[in-house]
Amino acid sequence: MNVINSNLIHDNWMSRYNSLDYLTQKKIDELSDAFDRGEREKYQLIKIKRSYKYPEKGDVFILQPRKDLYLYGLVINAHIKNSYGDAMSIVAIFKLKTHEFNIDEFTADYSKLMLFPIMVARNYWTSGFFYNVGQIDDLGNVPSYGFYHHYRVHKFWNEYGEKINEQPDYLASGATTIIGVGYKVNKEIIIDKSLLK
Repeated sequence: MNVINSNLIHDNWMSRYNSLDYLTQKKIDELSDAFDRGEREKYQLIKIKRSYKYPEKGDVFILQPRKDLYLYGLVINAHIKNSYGDAMSIVAIFKLKTHEFNIDEFTADYSKLMLFPIMVARNYWTSGFFYNVGQIDDLGNVPSYGFYHHYRVHKFWNEYGEKINEQPDYLASGATTIIGVGYKVNKEIIIDKSLLK
């Protein structure tokens, strides 16, 4: 009988979760229960404005996880064709708040990453969950990233399905559903309460 290897992403999350205080763990558990029950109003992003323009590398966007809380995101790569779709994008979401629909307060400061890498389809923009507010030419020193498949012999892959030989700085498991980003962002808000100040 073969033993399934541990899942690196799951193990890292559990280590982080176990380091949190009881009340924070309880709030995360309540959010996870709501996610399992499909209670989208408790974790879904709030729509801002629809856009049918294809996202491009360097696009800066905002998202609204809670009423009047706007965070910045950045498109790291776009127009990706892989097993998830023909027009996928890689985005980073930052712990950078704004109340303005522009890029005046944005810097590509990767020390303030909230979520990365996030692989998403265009429907985040067409549904109005991501709203572009500007564009930058220089993405700065983007950390190494990749995708982890614990069930494969080779564990690390890039967004095109090509093998990566070394473990990158940041890992994700694959594409994120239309409700997944809201759930993940709201988990991070529970952990970092300063985002609500």
